[in-house]
Amino acid sequence: MAATDRSWMLYYDSETVLPALVRGSVLAGQPQDWALSAVLFIPEMGVYWAVAALGFGVKGTFILNAVVNFLLLYGSLRLLSGLVRPERPRSRRIVGALVAFAATVFLTFLENSSRWDSFEVVSLLATGTFYGTTVLASVLSTGLAAPLAVPRASPRRRAVLEVALLVIIAVATLTNPLILAWEAVPLAFVFALLARRRITSWKLAGRLGAVLTIGAVFGLISRIPFASLITKDGPAYAKPSAAVGAGLYFLKQFSDLASTPAGTVEMGFVVALILSAVIVFRSSTRDGDVRTAVLAGMAWAAPLVVVVGMVALGGVGTRYFQPIFFAPLCLLVLVPELLAQRTLGVHWRRARVLVASIAGVCLVGSGLVALTLRDSAEALNPDIGCVDAWITSSQRTGAGRFWTIRGPKAYLRDPGQLIQVDKSFGAYQWLTNRTDYATKNVSFVLSDTEYPAPALPVGVENDPRQTIRCGRYTITDFVSPVLVIGPASTNPVP
Repeated sequence: MAATDRSWMLYYDSETVLPALVRGSVLAGQPQDWALSAVLFIPEMGVYWAVAALGFGVKGTFILNAVVNFLLLYGSLRLLSGLVRPERPRSRRIVGALVAFAATVFLTFLENSSRWDSFEVVSLLATGTFYGTTVLASVLSTGLAAPLAVPRASPRRRAVLEVALLVIIAVATLTNPLILAWEAVPLAFVFALLARRRITSWKLAGRLGAVLTIGAVFGLISRIPFASLITKDGPAYAKPSAAVGAGLYFLKQFSDLASTPAGTVEMGFVVALILSAVIVFRSSTRDGDVRTAVLAGMAWAAPLVVVVGMVALGGVGTRYFQPIFFAPLCLLVLVPELLAQRTLGVHWRRARVLVASIAGVCLVGSGLVALTLRDSAEALNPDIGCVDAWITSSQRTGAGRFWTIRGPKAYLRDPGQLIQVDKSFGAYQWLTNRTDYATKNVSFVLSDTEYPAPALPVGVENDPRQTIRCGRYTITDFVSPVLVIGPASTNPVP
């Protein structure tokens, strides 16, 4: 990612840099009054702050945060593998987790655009703002739920798993209610299917439904103290009247991805996994393998529920579709079963040698890449470096549109020196510290080549100004604070 255009999304993009903005604001001594979306980013902020404590700077922290997120995914897959196949040798469970993890990394390699709103959603796991912990919670929840469908499980073990699942759903709902659509609804649907086919009992399906419901209720109640931070909650995103438009939007995004060779490979791989999940689900229900049935069922049910649900609600945003990729990838933890049965014509001992060899090569490669990333962490984008150097030396405050200023603002020593405005130069209170707007007048405007500059306030058309070029960015400096930031609009355009 660091070697492709995707690096812009990882280091400088509008929403990705939120953890750095929060930390920068705290370190600058600003009062904290944030305007957030329906997502509170509580676990994500915790991980970012923990990594930032190591002192590698903003960009270095983003790199380490990405590594930590992927390692947490491996840990979640390892737990999933152990819960779905507890009776298998430990080595097979490890290999299963490694196969699923390797496939995730492989898909990440195929994603290289700078756009955060494309269907290249697997690599969003590397960020601290695109629902990475919700993905992890989904993987963990599937793993915890699979043994709960076993009719004759130990009551004590069942109670422990139910409490763990309830806690994960509650915490995930607190930070991002999207977990209910990604995991709770499809999980309940899969259990209902298994109960209908008498693979599990309706009593166990009901108990799971109760656990999910209680966890969701606790999570939603826990959001009440954070109400002042949430400027747009879940129901505000639902626009059923826009369902047709949403469907067309996602079709276009899908066709854009499929039009590239890498995108064709990625989508073909995921579709193959979903079709395989349907086959495994049918065979496991026939054989009474309930744990496998839950895992395979989620691998096709979660994508189905998410696609139908999001289109029906008129939601626009490819980041909402991450279960289409991550739920089927979880199916790969079962690959050692195929190897053990020689389904693929590979002897298990040889397979272990092959996996060990690949792991060794990966470790050596990781060490070499770490040296490259160290240099990358110290190299700030020159355009952003130019902007920040000028703003810091000016000791003044300016404004710009949301999409333009977020990258430079994240790397400023005092992020309050850049205030985000909408296209009409009014306050744009979205994923920002509302304390910024205590400053009513600014002296310069930051614009860039990707997005139009905001309209200037009335009365400054003939005021003297100077222009400073910083690559893709342009600073229009009025020297004195003659630019008045207008009030927040009820329906602002960023």
